[in-house]
Amino acid sequence: MKENPYLNHLGIEFTSIEEGKVEAKMPLAAEHKQYSGVIHGGVVAALADTIAGFAAYTVTPVNLDVLTAELKVSFLRGAWGNELIAKGILIKAGRRVHFSECEIYCDEVMVAKASGTFCIVNEYIKPD
Repeated sequence: MKENPYLNHLGIEFTSIEEGKVEAKMPLAAEHKQYSGVIHGGVVAALADTIAGFAAYTVTPVNLDVLTAELKVSFLRGAWGNELIAKGILIKAGRRVHFSECEIYCDEVMVAKASGTFCIVNEYIKPD
């Protein structure tokens, strides 16, 4: 995870990792906000996708990769604050597809809930 450039870009720090369950926090900065000061929905969705995907990855063999096939995010309220907390849980693990959910909190209030379908693939090889 420490070598993942996108995680580093977002500043995501994992606080708990168990089989089928992960929790993380992400500090918020001015560039994450819209004109009104609320955290941009794309930031919330990126965090939800990442954490739900890592919940799926915890039960995936290390020689395989996890790619998002579908993601649904329900924005429950605007997020204003200094940090997002994400809680991801694996709902169903399959041989080729996993299904996970993620809850996003800001100042201890749930601001979004997401669900995702994640495909299990051979290690990703960049095309020529």
